[in-house]
Amino acid sequence: MLNQIEQQAVSTGKQVYMLCKNCGYKQNLKPSDLADPTKVICRGQDCENTFSVREGIKNAIVSDNDFLSWCFISDTMISAHDTVTIGTAKEIKLETPIKAAKKVFVMQATPLDSGGIAYFEHKVILPETLIIISSGNPESVGRPCEVNWVVYADVESVEIETWREYLRRAKESLINEDYQSAIVEAEIAVEVTLANVLWELLTKRKKLSGDVAEWILSKVQATSERAKKVMELAIGKKVSDINPIIYKSWVKNVAQKRNRIVHHGESATREEAIEAIGTAFDFVWLLLELVNKSPIRL
Repeated sequence: MLNQIEQQAVSTGKQVYMLCKNCGYKQNLKPSDLADPTKVICRGQDCENTFSVREGIKNAIVSDNDFLSWCFISDTMISAHDTVTIGTAKEIKLETPIKAAKKVFVMQATPLDSGGIAYFEHKVILPETLIIISSGNPESVGRPCEVNWVVYADVESVEIETWREYLRRAKESLINEDYQSAIVEAEIAVEVTLANVLWELLTKRKKLSGDVAEWILSKVQATSERAKKVMELAIGKKVSDINPIIYKSWVKNVAQKRNRIVHHGESATREEAIEAIGTAFDFVWLLLELVNKSPIRL
């Protein structure tokens, strides 16, 4: 039987994952990688593929590995090894109180001696209680079982940029094979980011009052028109002038596809959902750069 270990709480700022599209190798983003974020060399065996930080994070977000994105939307990862009794609820006190739980994983660590089957659910009671609820077939009930658990949580603040939350939802929909929802949520991530960035540009760079900025945004509510007219008013350029490739990809793979899903019930494929999430991430990154913000937490 494995020995129970103490809980570990680490900042997820040190757990931002990148994925090499060439070989599939996963690596943590290091501060040294930001010295030249356009040139990251894959550390996978015999690979040495070169990619940008943005590309590497995007590859991680659209991958089937859900562990590669939770670190991106929480500030702390708390983990431990524990023993539960199948058929009962195990209450665990988190040594680090949290303000919000973003995702919890409970994984069976060792096979049951009986060859039985175990199932796990969880419940988080803020600020410091994790309950692991287990069940199984008759052969497993009442038997001890080793589990590893991980809680991705916000410890420092419950505030999170809305675009992160919607990309998280899009990622989860992708994993759950709900491709229509993934595309809709990816588009919402773009819309909320565009609205927030335009507000900041109008009030801070253009020096307009909040009331005037609110009036402008209320008059131009279509996302495509905001990306053109309001952005041009704010900085003298349309988004399509700043990066026509990302803009055209957003129109085709996210905005138009979202409209056909919402208004006509059009279906979506996994490939379309991956393309939409990746494009939305590129668009969000582009917008954040306009206000000197970074999606990376290091």
